[in-house]
Amino acid sequence: MRRRALLATAATSLPAFIAGCTGPGRLGGSNAAAEAPTARLELETLADANLPTKVLYTVRPAEGNDETARLFDRILDGGATTKATRPPFPEQRHIAYQDGVYELSYEVIEETPATRYSVKVDIVTDSVTEAEAIQFADLPEVDQEEFAAHGLADGDPVGIGTTFLYTDAEREQSVLVPESEYSYITWDDGTEAEWVVDDAYNTTLNTYRYSADQVATAADYGQQMRERFSFELTGLPDAQQDIVETAITDGPYVVDPDETPSDALVALANRFRGHEQAHGLDEDGEGDLSGTYLVRYQGDVYWTTLVVQHDAFQTASTS
Repeated sequence: MRRRALLATAATSLPAFIAGCTGPGRLGGSNAAAEAPTARLELETLADANLPTKVLYTVRPAEGNDETARLFDRILDGGATTKATRPPFPEQRHIAYQDGVYELSYEVIEETPATRYSVKVDIVTDSVTEAEAIQFADLPEVDQEEFAAHGLADGDPVGIGTTFLYTDAEREQSVLVPESEYSYITWDDGTEAEWVVDDAYNTTLNTYRYSADQVATAADYGQQMRERFSFELTGLPDAQQDIVETAITDGPYVVDPDETPSDALVALANRFRGHEQAHGLDEDGEGDLSGTYLVRYQGDVYWTTLVVQHDAFQTASTS
């Protein structure tokens, strides 16, 4: 069996943990076409303050025009309202943001009938028919705002399908929906786009009023996770200890898809059975052996990923 660091393109079978703006941390492999390894063990040290983002729905600090983070900032500043067809954040779930963990609640204070249109801002393949074209600058404000909301106000990129949302009142002001008066949109720099409305469905634009409660600081939340979920690997035989220390010093310990796991690895994996996987303090843990754990080893706590996919791991080993 080879002991080596996992190549960046290797894939794993451990499901990604969800999440939204962004979800909790996930495995590094991204090549879906690669065959998953028979087993994978990875250990990395993490400060308590960094543990919440591994398991919780996480909002990243605002970078540029990040409306999600800006909205979260406004909520933390004393509450805020926002309009959307669905809640922009999960309700009654712990959410990690910067140095804290929060729980949001909301109420719907207004409901406005609206229509969502499936549209294409497409590449022009033929010549533009002038009688069917309109300059972007001449579009009504409601249409320009929808383009801007999707990053299309400058005409680049085009060739995409997306959805535009109009309230009933906005629809009356539009020249693009429901029945478009134009087939092409042009910009002053010469950019051209074909405009196509494919479909439409009714929806409701809700106005949400949000408030937030801080559950804990990130460091305190991580400490609670460590105290609740961590377990110690101690008294390991030399072969098992070698596996753990290889995973710590050389990167993930991997058993290739065409290899059989050693008895030592099977026995080491069995030490994880019965221990709760790391997860948000407001959630239930997973029951499978494969997953993420907090492991204490020789005085340090490690964020540990264990993935196993071989029949040898299905039953306990006495080796």
